Amino acid sequence: MRSFPTAARSGDTVTLAVGSLDGMNKNNTTATFVSDVDASSTDLAIRAVIRLRPDQTSTSALFDPFLNAEDYYTGHSQWLAVIVIDLPAGLTVGAGHIGVQTTADTGAFAYNINDIPVALEIIDGIAAPNQFSYNAGFDPTRSAPGNLSSLEALPQVVFKSLDATSGVRFSAAEIKVNIPTQNVTTPEFRVVADDFYTKDAQDQLQMSWTKDGDDFIVNFICPKGGIETKQLRFSVVTQVDKFVTEPGSVITSVELYNVNGESVTITAGVPNANSFAIEKQ
Repeated sequence: MRSFPTAARSGDTVTLAVGSLDGMNKNNTTATFVSDVDASSTDLAIRAVIRLRPDQTSTSALFDPFLNAEDYYTGHSQWLAVIVIDLPAGLTVGAGHIGVQTTADTGAFAYNINDIPVALEIIDGIAAPNQFSYNAGFDPTRSAPGNLSSLEALPQVVFKSLDATSGVRFSAAEIKVNIPTQNVTTPEFRVVADDFYTKDAQDQLQMSWTKDGDDFIVNFICPKGGIETKQLRFSVVTQVDKFVTEPGSVITSVELYNVNGESVTITAGVPNANSFAIEKQ
């Protein structure tokens, strides 16, 4: 509801916590400062969009019932998207607000950041953007500017459930996908399971993967047998965008198994793969 810090000068760096959005980045999001004093409007350049998660051993990560249920509304794990903005010069001093508009997936909440202005008070003075300078611990006299872009999501292909509220539970899954790339070798890839920290820790969920050419096999296993379809979400990530979009990525098959090793079907008569999607973000 308010920026951090809550008051700033022209030129200062502020951050906005904007919810748990899927695929939010600088290309699909805009921000505008509107003065409550004179109704002037100024477009703001977004410096970075990053995701924050709680300490995995914290109450928020492990025992918070509200956060545990949040993925019901989003279809993905519980992260907080944060926008970093360097305020431009010339903003009207006094109360105002920042309006954020994004085409990223906002989930099934009744309201989201597209509907909710973020309050910010502009105070007198001119400042410079925060460089987030740090000392690496090797020389007390030397510092370096922080690189916020290193915290942003890399190019990735995301596999996800189309029905985050499915009541189907299972113990293991084998997912096969084909992701065309421009001659990228295996060491340049990472397959990252979405971190449903509350549910994954409780279910003892594990993931492994292999790659053969453009074909990936991703396996999940849970000894308790309580996996939900949304917990199968994962990203195939590269440091440099070499994904081929034509033809794009496809789901080859999705096989689910119960604790006895028997096949599980999400919808009778329909291949399990139809309940999932794969897309580039």
